[in-house]
Amino acid sequence: MLNKFATGTFDNNAKNLKHIHVQISLRTNTVALNITHLTYFCGEYEETASISVTKPAIQKYTTEDIYFALTTSTKRIINTVHYIKFWAKLPGINCLIVLEQNDFDNNRNITEYLIHEGIPCNIQSSNIARYEERYLELFHLAWNYQEINKRKAIEWFAVGDDDTVWFINNLLRVLQQYNSSNTIYLGDISDNRDQVQHYGAYFAYGGGGIVLSRSLALIFSTYPEKCKQYLNIFGGDGMIGKCITEILKVGLVKNHNFHQMDHHGDMTGYLESGINGLVTLHHMFSYWRPFPKRHTNKINETMYLLQLAYATFDETFLKRYVRLHREANQTLLLTMGYSFTIFNRILLPAELNLVENTWDGTKMIARKTRSKENKKTTWYFRRSSTETSYKSTRYRTVYEKRSDSYGQISNIEVVFTN
Repeated sequence: MLNKFATGTFDNNAKNLKHIHVQISLRTNTVALNITHLTYFCGEYEETASISVTKPAIQKYTTEDIYFALTTSTKRIINTVHYIKFWAKLPGINCLIVLEQNDFDNNRNITEYLIHEGIPCNIQSSNIARYEERYLELFHLAWNYQEINKRKAIEWFAVGDDDTVWFINNLLRVLQQYNSSNTIYLGDISDNRDQVQHYGAYFAYGGGGIVLSRSLALIFSTYPEKCKQYLNIFGGDGMIGKCITEILKVGLVKNHNFHQMDHHGDMTGYLESGINGLVTLHHMFSYWRPFPKRHTNKINETMYLLQLAYATFDETFLKRYVRLHREANQTLLLTMGYSFTIFNRILLPAELNLVENTWDGTKMIARKTRSKENKKTTWYFRRSSTETSYKSTRYRTVYEKRSDSYGQISNIEVVFTN
């Protein structure tokens, strides 16, 4: 079953219309200057294109059916702990963190630190110094650990980087489309064309997450020595891919909800491009930031906002709704739980299918892009509240825009009922 959040969820299947009420307020620090009801912003918004494809569920899995594993260092994990907390603190999480032996011996207090941060992962040391080789052995170690300590059979094994952010409910929705008794190698390649041309498209890129079914993990765990012939490959994920595809003869099942995120710079256009249903994000704050610095420049605050938005909207987080105001030549785009944008032109459906290239200009491997929009105004997610009645749930979400002028902050409040 999926994790139960305090708020409701939405119908993610058919396209639909939502009646949305919008108002704007302007304030300096804490003083409200005005509140304006934007009549022409209110009305029917149409659900628009998404890359998420939902197939019928053929199995039911819970969080306890998945075993997560990662390898890192005691120094790195201090900087990546907020990404791990995003998913590892959820009820029922099984996880293993592998550290190099000398690193662990010299920093035994890391166990207490992780407990203090609320991360329940088991800690295991490895005598392998090279990070990529430890990565290769993660599925083997995870399999052995769960076999020794198992309370129930693990159906799926998931490996990622220490800065991989897992969206657990969305992962469960993806896994429910597969039978774990089949040999399944699941993930996706990089979204950066240059990366794929350099490293290849045969393997699941580790930052986006690698998932093996129980049956494949069992077979893979019996081949640790044979897999070592690929130690010259760059990256533990590439080694895993070579072993699975060439020795075990199992091909990669690509799912575009896994996001390696190998582009640099402003990725707001990508987050507004219809990636609801996302299973992972990667390279946050090292390559890109989810919000402009003016909105928030802190990792912990950013992760709090993402966690709140995902907990509120669940599978509809980042789903898009659009309204055209032809008299003003404007397109209004609501990206659920992330942003509210006014484009000062009419965007046709075909244009909304394209990703606005707000980053450094590198090409995408699977999606087409459009140029960065210069004439637009965007408010970003700040807070939300819900009012639940017998028949429906009412959502109030505040999106915020900060200005350097006199410390002004304008808020867009979006209200709708499900």
